[in-house]
Amino acid sequence: MRILLGEDEDKMRELLRKFFEMEGYEVVEASDGEAALEKFYDEKFDLAILDWMMPKMNGLEVAQIMKRERNIKILMLTAKNMPEDEVDALMAGVDDYLAKPFHANVLLIRVAKLLGVIQQDIKQPLVFIPNEKRVLLHNSELTLTKKEYEMLYYLYQNQGLPLTREQILLSVWGLDNENDERTVDSFIRILRDKIGKEFIQTVYGIGYRFELPKE
Repeated sequence: MRILLGEDEDKMRELLRKFFEMEGYEVVEASDGEAALEKFYDEKFDLAILDWMMPKMNGLEVAQIMKRERNIKILMLTAKNMPEDEVDALMAGVDDYLAKPFHANVLLIRVAKLLGVIQQDIKQPLVFIPNEKRVLLHNSELTLTKKEYEMLYYLYQNQGLPLTREQILLSVWGLDNENDERTVDSFIRILRDKIGKEFIQTVYGIGYRFELPKE
């Protein structure tokens, strides 16, 4: 499936392009609103992802023109996060709206839903939805307690790094707690039972390390 990506920030555009290409999407880039419209007229796309604050022509204006011309799905990305901004975007015909900063996996889920991609096609084995404190494992929601979620998210954010039990304890429970390092071991066992042992590795003499399994 083909995505038209309109984003004026070079680094953000490059990161998003690489992320979607890793998921099997074909991405065509545009660095301003006028360039996005030119590519829209010249080629066919399944989805347009537009930044609201693009130069030359903003994303909202581009979206309105695109919707008049074709039946195309549009996702708006923006630093504008007031309720009235979201209302303006939806009234302009935008299909979905995501405020910056956002988690890449949340964007992936939104895109998959807009395109009607079956969830099994999403390659990320573990997907976090931080604002809702939810986790999907192979597209099925995990049942986690608050502390289980917080520990798993902390490990995930530091994936690839060996973490001591003390680091995990302080980061998840804070300084003012009466737990000891055995609490960390107990929660690790629970998480391994829920997500599989392959995600959380024991680093002997140190503690634990989170790794996403390689395909």
